[in-house]
Amino acid sequence: MTRRRQTVLSWNIGIFFKKALSDRVRRSRLDILTMLLAEHAPSIVALQEAPADLGGREGLGHEYEIIRGPNGVATALRKAAWTPGAHRAGEGWRALVVKADPHGGGPGLWIWNLHLYPPGHRDSETRRALTRAEPRDDLRLFRERDPHRAEIVVGDFNLPPYDDAVMGYDGFHASRVREWVQSQEVHEGARYRPLFNATWPLLGLLTPPYGDFHRAKRKGDVGPWYVLSQALMSARLAIPGERQVRLLDCAGERPLCDKKHGRPDKDIGSDHLPLLITFLSP
Repeated sequence: MTRRRQTVLSWNIGIFFKKALSDRVRRSRLDILTMLLAEHAPSIVALQEAPADLGGREGLGHEYEIIRGPNGVATALRKAAWTPGAHRAGEGWRALVVKADPHGGGPGLWIWNLHLYPPGHRDSETRRALTRAEPRDDLRLFRERDPHRAEIVVGDFNLPPYDDAVMGYDGFHASRVREWVQSQEVHEGARYRPLFNATWPLLGLLTPPYGDFHRAKRKGDVGPWYVLSQALMSARLAIPGERQVRLLDCAGERPLCDKKHGRPDKDIGSDHLPLLITFLSP
């Protein structure tokens, strides 16, 4: 069976928690989403901080089936590509897990869309502790239920790819080395298998923007640019020798970064830049 390329658009659109956001900026962000969908036609859309009334004329039209999770986490599947099945929301760590099967049969996916920013827990240590608990346990739970289904985990981690909570065995167990992940799937078994993190090339960008998120200088910071949005996946979804994650700094001809500083322009788009993730169908 021929394996097709699929794409995920993942973006923290920055609306849900912004009660004081002007109608103009809100409309601009939704217009940007519409433009990105028209330009890239992703089969999966994973949004964080999405508005509660997302859908219809609010950016996704009628081509997508929208599954809403907690606190602005929303996943949309292109109706022509996927049939959604069971889904589960993780309230404690702002996650939504959706079972998706391709039209025409064949192996399906668990699609994880997350926003690791639990209310009232802004510090990195709390996020690390959370990542080593609920996501790890939930991953293993779903693997026990359906051990042969591939996984793709995307969203705003609020942690970099090299953080121990992302890489460690007691966290997402996500490595940058596809070949190693593939070899370990045999030895570890379904419940403890690692994931491939396709986001690492974003750390080596030589021209701005240098990441998906720009933060104003704070005491102890190592620099303004961060790679916080990520894409983890089963080894079988990886494309050997190819960069699978693109940082989108334009929607069509419309730049998403300001001209003066080169950082995400919150008056046009979000404070995060979107990612376009390519993977092979399971």
